[in-house]
Amino acid sequence: MFKKLLLSSILILIICSQSLLAVGVLYNRPIWDRQGEYDKMWIKKVDVDVSIQDQIAETHIDQTFYNELTTTVEAICIFPLPENAVITELVYWFNGQRYVADIRERQEAREDYENNVRRNIDPALLEYLGDNLFRLSIAPINALSDVRTEITYVELLPYDFGKVTYHFLLNTLEMSPRPLETVTFDLEAKSQNDYKMFGSPSHEPSTQTVINKISNRHYTIFYGDENYYPDTDFYLEFETIRDNVQFNALSYTPAPEDSFGTDSFYALWITPPDDIGGDEIVPKDIIFTADVSGSMEIGGRINQLKEAIHFFLDLLNPIDRFNIVTFGTAVQAFKPDLVPAEDGNISDAHDFVYQMYAGGMTAIDQALQTSLKQSFRDTTSNSIVFLTDGYPTLGETRIDSIVARATRVNMKDVQIYCFGVGDDISKPLLIQVSRLNHGYPTFITSNDSVALAVKNHFTRISKPVMTNLDIDLGGLQTWDRYPKTMGDLFWGGQILQQGLYSKSGTFSVTLSGDVRGQQFQYSHPVTFVSSPGSGHRFVARLWAKSKIDFLMEQIEILGEQQELIDQVIALSLRFQILTPYTAFYSDPETDVEENDSIEKPDQFVLHQNYPNPFNPTTEISYTLPKGMATYHVTIKIYDVLGRLVKVLVDVHQSAGTYSVIWDATDMNARPVASGVYFYTLQAGDFKQTKKMMLMR
Repeated sequence: MFKKLLLSSILILIICSQSLLAVGVLYNRPIWDRQGEYDKMWIKKVDVDVSIQDQIAETHIDQTFYNELTTTVEAICIFPLPENAVITELVYWFNGQRYVADIRERQEAREDYENNVRRNIDPALLEYLGDNLFRLSIAPINALSDVRTEITYVELLPYDFGKVTYHFLLNTLEMSPRPLETVTFDLEAKSQNDYKMFGSPSHEPSTQTVINKISNRHYTIFYGDENYYPDTDFYLEFETIRDNVQFNALSYTPAPEDSFGTDSFYALWITPPDDIGGDEIVPKDIIFTADVSGSMEIGGRINQLKEAIHFFLDLLNPIDRFNIVTFGTAVQAFKPDLVPAEDGNISDAHDFVYQMYAGGMTAIDQALQTSLKQSFRDTTSNSIVFLTDGYPTLGETRIDSIVARATRVNMKDVQIYCFGVGDDISKPLLIQVSRLNHGYPTFITSNDSVALAVKNHFTRISKPVMTNLDIDLGGLQTWDRYPKTMGDLFWGGQILQQGLYSKSGTFSVTLSGDVRGQQFQYSHPVTFVSSPGSGHRFVARLWAKSKIDFLMEQIEILGEQQELIDQVIALSLRFQILTPYTAFYSDPETDVEENDSIEKPDQFVLHQNYPNPFNPTTEISYTLPKGMATYHVTIKIYDVLGRLVKVLVDVHQSAGTYSVIWDATDMNARPVASGVYFYTLQAGDFKQTKKMMLMR
């Protein structure tokens, strides 16, 4: 219970602070006082290196903390990351040695951490807390000594109305008891297109900040300071020149040392031009369907909702049609059907919104049916913005029935964008309604602004450019693509697709769709690499994150089914990225023991197979110690039911280190199925078993 209260208090502190910190909210307490309170810990030094290729950024944070107490402590650092970020590496320094953490199943890693803390060993543990918050635990830290860690994360940078933004949460004001001795920030950015604008609104050129233009497609920024007590995050904004629809693609073919498998990975994003003429904007039919039940009074939500709808009305174009539907116990509409966005109708709609108030139950099913049965046209961009802060409590309340009815009634390919407000909502309902109807869900916490979130969405969809989109990769064989469905292409937005591919070369990528009811196509040659290790390695991990996000949505809908959890864990282990079910764990003592055993074979060691997960082959290494002239050595593979699959080794060997390859076949040389397998080493009286995973 204490840990939950501690975490809650730290999270409240973070939320209430002016800015969330990438470098961390850092606390420590004496190691012997497991129930004591945490105090702030000095962040002594931070060095940040950033590499940006087009819209993908890789950030590496090297930070040193200092234990100013005269006793050994445990430290906890809680920090947020940007919404699209995925952590790819944790490094822990101990006695001057650099140890790269491994991904493990979370419960196992947490238990090992707690056991080693009790044994006064020096482990480090990095876990995901939810809502893009992470916790790094390190113990023990000796009195009056440094502790150093490195964290690397990758993210797809957000694009909005021409600008791409990189945001590093550098504000440590009031979070460290003393200023940092030094801080450096070293950024390099490259693009496949010329930069139209490149600069930092937060850190303009000065005695601390140097911005260098290497070429029209290459910039660097360096920032450094001493005795650093900042109150400003770092922001970078840039635009590239686009005269027409722009195609950008990055790809990666795994190298033999990767654990990613043999398939190649790609990320493709397509962007409309900066300037959109009025004749290129597609008319839209749009309905705002809003929950006005009694719970919308909480925290002034009803007033924020009204502010958002007023903003929505002011963004309508003369070629649009619209309506407003509200629901509590009863469902009410501004007009019986969609009406033109003329001055008179918009003025009347503002009056309708002014008179809205919160009260009643939550008739979600009836509200969806009323909205979907209106006269959407065939040649328009059709959408519903659906907002609720609760569960269905009136009429049809079964989630499956509500989703099925909405999907069945949707005959005009209406995109439904669901907004869930607060914590007491049916996420499975909103996710399914959105995903099965060409939209996406957005969840707004109790501390977020309803008006701002919805206003940002309306701004994005105010000018549709193309509808009924399709991407043809010109003969490139692709599969396992994300997102599963594509919405319309809006001015100021982008279309992103990630997937796996085989073959290679240059292919004509074609984006097709409807512009004002007329079929239109844009084509561009794109090169996809095939040489092992060529391209950009982070593309594989971003694809894995997209697939994990999809699986986490399925878990939200279907519950924590073991099959889905196993898939998330397998992807996390295979791509070495952090998920809610895994953790980064570093144990210097274990690493030292394994290194010593390899150099001086005085004990038995069975190493973890590499790569793991694997496809189609993996290597198993083992060490036999001095002491006997020879050992009778066997290595056997078993499936999860304990059945013998294959005997890899059955020989006599002397002391030394050996390895053997398993090609994922059984004793009859037939390929085995994907799944978990066990390998057992027996040499004399020594016997040990480890687990591995095959992913076809």
